[in-house]
Amino acid sequence: MRVLVLVWGRQVETLQASPLLRTLAAGLPGGTVAVACSPAAAQVARALEGVGVVLPLRGLDPGASPAAGLAAWARLRRLRYDVAILCGTAARPRILAYLAGFARRVGVGGGLTAALLSDHTRPRPGENQAATWVRLAHLLGIGRERHQPRLEPGPAAAEQALVQLHSTAIADGRLLVALAPGIGHTDLRSPDPETTAWEPERWAHLANQLSTRHGAGVIFVGAVEDQGAAMAAAVDIAGPHADVTGQLDVLGTAALLGLCDLVVSGDSPLLHLAAAVGTPTVGLFGPTDGRRRGAYGDEHRVVQAVPLPGHHHALHHTSGGSMEQIRVEDVLAAIETAL
Repeated sequence: MRVLVLVWGRQVETLQASPLLRTLAAGLPGGTVAVACSPAAAQVARALEGVGVVLPLRGLDPGASPAAGLAAWARLRRLRYDVAILCGTAARPRILAYLAGFARRVGVGGGLTAALLSDHTRPRPGENQAATWVRLAHLLGIGRERHQPRLEPGPAAAEQALVQLHSTAIADGRLLVALAPGIGHTDLRSPDPETTAWEPERWAHLANQLSTRHGAGVIFVGAVEDQGAAMAAAVDIAGPHADVTGQLDVLGTAALLGLCDLVVSGDSPLLHLAAAVGTPTVGLFGPTDGRRRGAYGDEHRVVQAVPLPGHHHALHHTSGGSMEQIRVEDVLAAIETAL
């Protein structure tokens, strides 16, 4: 059987599709499992276990124009796959799969365009997206699930990460916690710093508490645009710390996170990169739903801001409040159950 998985979104969603991809690869011996995703997620997709072919399609990016959607349709209609599995409930990928002529179109139900699906399942209350998507494999007769997301950064990325880590003064065997104080890696289309970023002073207080309570060293990670946030936090840190913000590409960052004991981040692909290389995480979620978008697995924790009465956010998937409602004590409590 030849299966094409279409992922609507960017890096977060592509990483959340990892358990489904592993389940399909194990359940279809001799079959082909390909992934179509946003170009922004293609590098990550190629490193996921169970993936044969990666098709970068700009039309699967939530920010893409209708013209990009038309170009994606033109490419999809030339492909020969038995089944299209849709990760996401947006209308565009459903329409693309239908118009491209896929005989079976498997996805998550909900919305008017669910009528374009030939088979579907329903999300369960409070269920992580990764868990919902794994259950799509049942519709192909695959019963044994692979729940652990898995990414292999590769030897070049592993060497890059080791060089960066050993250039710091904290690679001495102590507990190592990666902190991501910025929003540069966020996949949200219009991130509002007022609701998606935690203040540098709180990151510094968290780092100092980790040092005092657990003898931990902290290492700041993030995109180039997060360097200012990391520097602002570092000013008030008394304990051992290092900053590699903006120094590594996405696979190098994944390899570095694999060398850490814990990762603390906001709603970001970094949570899912860490989960895919086997590192526990604590995710801080303000306006977005940590139950759906958090790292998948029992070893991961979510700290969710509580919405203020009558307060509304314009961001998609609103379920919580702003990041300023999350206290350092809340994060420490989550960390100490994860360690």
